[in-house]
Amino acid sequence: FEKSLLTLAAYEGKTLVGIVRSVGDGETIVLVQDLLVFPQYQRRGIGAALLRAVMERFADVRQLQLVTDDTEKTLSFYRSLGMRELSEFGGRGFMR
Repeated sequence: FEKSLLTLAAYEGKTLVGIVRSVGDGETIVLVQDLLVFPQYQRRGIGAALLRAVMERFADVRQLQLVTDDTEKTLSFYRSLGMRELSEFGGRGFMR
């Protein structure tokens, strides 16, 4: 995690229940590299709180991006937080 731009963790007591990790320059682009919440702690607002913290911290950054699984569950989750698909901006993403 040492080369990450920002890493935040959520705990219940001393138990780690979720993390969010971002990379980028913090000025023009931030990529949410990981957003992980243990299954037994999902649907409690933990992932939303972690992602909102990143979004607030980098509110002035031009692009906040993430790549996720193409499932209705993940798409609904990110849309509920105001995220939009790249195609809605007239763009296209590439990977290798």
